Amino acid sequence: MRCIKLFTVALLFSMTAGREVRAQTASAWPEADRLFHGDPRWLGADGAFSIDLGNDRVCWLFGDTWIAQTGATSRRHAWFVHDTVGIEDGYDPTHAAMRFSWAAKRNGTPTEIFPSEGDTWIWLGSGIRLGGALIVFAERVSPDRTKNSLGFKSDGWNAYFISNPDSDPSTWRPKKVAEVHDTVVMASAVVRQGSYVYLFGESEPQHDLYVARVSADSLAKGRFDSLAWWTGREWSSDKTARQPIIHDAGTESSVQPDPTGNGFIEVNSQGFGASEIVLRRALELTGPWSSAQKVYRPPESDETDPFVYAGKSHVELRGADLVLTYATNGFTDAVNDNMARYFPRFVRVKLPPHR
Repeated sequence: MRCIKLFTVALLFSMTAGREVRAQTASAWPEADRLFHGDPRWLGADGAFSIDLGNDRVCWLFGDTWIAQTGATSRRHAWFVHDTVGIEDGYDPTHAAMRFSWAAKRNGTPTEIFPSEGDTWIWLGSGIRLGGALIVFAERVSPDRTKNSLGFKSDGWNAYFISNPDSDPSTWRPKKVAEVHDTVVMASAVVRQGSYVYLFGESEPQHDLYVARVSADSLAKGRFDSLAWWTGREWSSDKTARQPIIHDAGTESSVQPDPTGNGFIEVNSQGFGASEIVLRRALELTGPWSSAQKVYRPPESDETDPFVYAGKSHVELRGADLVLTYATNGFTDAVNDNMARYFPRFVRVKLPPHR
C-alpha cells in the first residue's frame, strides 16, 4: 500500500506543482524591512531564523553581526560578534518593534550570547519553544585555512536549553544539552506535529536535506535519547541508515505547514553568489517533495559582487500568505561601507488557492 501511496503522491506533484507555483506572486516588502533598522547600534547580520515565543512575541536568531561603536557610520570600526538575538513584539513586521540583544565582556565590549568554544564559534539555527523552555540549535564552525576555502568549515552542531525565554536575552545562560560532530547539521527547521518534533538539517558539503524526529516530551527536557532518522522507509536510531529527503537544498532551509491547504512547504536559496529563492511542496514531512520552483529573484543577485543566501520562511509572521527573508552580503570588504547590504530583506508571497 505504501508503494501505491508514494506513486500517487509523486504523480500528483508532477502534474500540479509547477502550475500552482507559477500562479503565485512574490514581491519585495520594504515596509517590513524597517524591523531590522530600529536600533542604530545593530549594523546588520545574516542567519535570521525565527521562533514563535507566544503572546505576540517572536525570537530572532542571527549569525555574524556588526555592532556599532558610538558615532559609527560604517562597519569598519564596529564590533563583530558571531551571534545576536532579537525579540519582536507583534507578529506583523510592518507594525512590530524589535529589540536586539547581545552579551558583554567585563569591559563592556559586545560578545556572543551563545559563546564560542576556543577556536570554534557558534552560528545559530532554528529552534522551538516547548512549555517554559526554549531549545535552540546551532552549527559549530571552525577556521579553514586551506586554499580556495571560504575560511571556515562545519564541525557539527550543538543544542541549547534556555529556561528563561521570556527574560531579556542578554540575561540568558544557554545550557548546552547536545554536542554532535556529524556531517549533517541540525537544525535549520524545526516543526512540531503531534507528540514529535521534526528536525531538518543539511549535510556538508553536499547540502542535501535530512530529517530526524524526537519526542516532544524528551526535547522539552533537553534530551535526545529518542532521536531517530528517516531512512526513506522508516525511522531508525542508526544514523548510517538515514537518507536525504531533498537533494541540493542549500545551507539553510525552512519547512512549514502549507497555509493554503494540506501538506508542507520547503523554502531555500538556490545558487551561490547570485541566487534565487525556490519552493517545494509535500503532503508529508518525509516527502516525496516536488521539484524546486522559483519563487523570487532578489535584486541584489543582479548587482556587482552579489552574495545572496539564507532564503527561508517564517510561519509565525503575518501580513502575507508566506513571509520570507534572505541575507545580502558581498565577497569584498566594500560591504563594510555599503549599508544597503548585510541587513536581512523581507519578501511577501501570495499563494494560489489549494486544489
